[in-house]
Amino acid sequence: MTQIAVAKKDEKKSGMRWGRLLWTLFVVLYLFNFVKNLFGDVAGSEAAIPIVYFSLWLLWLGVEFYLGALFFQSSLVPNFNPWLKAGFAIYFYALQGLAPWDAFGGTEIRFLYPLFGVLGLLIFASGISVRLWSLFVIKSKKNPKDVLRTRPWQLSRHPRYIGMLLIMFAVPIVFFSPWAMLLTVVVGLPLWYLEIRFEERKLAVEWGEVYKEYSRNTPLSPRFKP
Repeated sequence: MTQIAVAKKDEKKSGMRWGRLLWTLFVVLYLFNFVKNLFGDVAGSEAAIPIVYFSLWLLWLGVEFYLGALFFQSSLVPNFNPWLKAGFAIYFYALQGLAPWDAFGGTEIRFLYPLFGVLGLLIFASGISVRLWSLFVIKSKKNPKDVLRTRPWQLSRHPRYIGMLLIMFAVPIVFFSPWAMLLTVVVGLPLWYLEIRFEERKLAVEWGEVYKEYSRNTPLSPRFKP
């Protein structure tokens, strides 16, 4: 299915989707209550930071789910490599379990926990903001190619992946977890890079010279001025 066909299909589905919205709200609220009770028991007086973290996490994934986005990719390539999708999902969900375990049941290295927790939350919120900003831009365009002229894609060739990178490194910082940082560097970063390379090859074929020219003139790393 071409990008334009996908855009037209999404256009037909535009408007409030009440069933999906109610299901999203139910799951988010249920998991929020679960997280609050879990860390209230496990972390005690230190529960505030993990509860705030997982609240932001649930809201972020809830918005992406409601909008029909690929959680960890850009959503510009609907037929994404299933092995890369599965591999990154396994890494990311494992990270969500490893980091809190390391903080409260593993190494328990928390002598700078509040300072790093707040710093990590700021980085995490920044990553979510970049991803959702870019996603809203994608959803506002009838032709997906039009995103290349918007501010997020003028600042970076892959704003959704830059947001994901911030999130990946925020998690070990929030929980001050060396094992989570090791997992991100050894497993997460290679998968993140492979996803970008796959998407660039796919878009170069589907969008042709338009994307090739854009790639030559736009860096992957963020820049402050387009």
